[in-house]
Amino acid sequence: MKINLMILKGGMSLEREISLKSFENVIKNIDEQRYNILDIDVKDIDTLINHIKEFNPHIVLNLMHGGIGEDGTIQALLSSIGVKYVGSKALSSGICMDKNLSKTILKANNIPIIDYVYIKKDENPYLYKNEIDELIYPVIVKPNKGGSSIGIKVAKNIDEVFNIIEDIKTLNDDILIEKFINGKEAICSLIQNKDGIRIMSILDINPKSDIFDYSAKYDEDTNIYFSKLPKFLQTMIEEVAKKTFNVLNCEGYANIDFIIKDDDIYVLEVNTIPGLTNKSLLPKAINLSKDTLKDFLNEIIDFAI
Repeated sequence: MKINLMILKGGMSLEREISLKSFENVIKNIDEQRYNILDIDVKDIDTLINHIKEFNPHIVLNLMHGGIGEDGTIQALLSSIGVKYVGSKALSSGICMDKNLSKTILKANNIPIIDYVYIKKDENPYLYKNEIDELIYPVIVKPNKGGSSIGIKVAKNIDEVFNIIEDIKTLNDDILIEKFINGKEAICSLIQNKDGIRIMSILDINPKSDIFDYSAKYDEDTNIYFSKLPKFLQTMIEEVAKKTFNVLNCEGYANIDFIIKDDDIYVLEVNTIPGLTNKSLLPKAINLSKDTLKDFLNEIIDFAI
């Protein structure tokens, strides 16, 4: 008997187009002999609930990046009506999307993070000038809950910081200001199955720009390859990635972003619904590890069921 698989896509966040492209790549690679598939472009909750009642899915695969798809809203809804779904539960999803909250938890568990300043969108940023200056310029300014590296910029002085903050406020988001570390970025992709958590791969990221922002993330010229870091650093990343996954109570799969400077590693953020477009990091990690997206999808769906 085929599995009734409902795939959620689109949504209304700034990452809508990435979500639709993730769906396009997934539907090209999924095992159609195994599933009855209904895909829903989620525009409102009531319509989604009606589709769920009519289709009666065995499992839901959520490909909505950002917004209600990633902040725990959809996860809480599905849990409340007894529908199984792939990926982290509502609380974990909300924590991971909130960079300030996740960093607070990681720091409390002795997981290395970069020094940062957190400013709420309705606060006066000038009150934080001294704290920002102490980070030493340049600094990274980013939306607290934004995904796909949208809105991330480098600021070389306090005036640039304040200008970027005003831009982020238009996104209706809080602000995170991090110390800039001129190091190597790496992504660790994890998958969870009945046997535990498995590291799929560690990828080194070599963007043309100073930071791995939205443009670099989907730029063909960004070099992405199997990690060439020393073995002891790769081992450290794997251990910290697994600890981070567990501490934040993630499930199913995730990407964890790191930055490495000399022999030190720092967790940047955790992505519980990483992109699955043909240019996204997770499919590249899957391909480089000699696996297939088809097998990956079967594995995360089987674990969730």
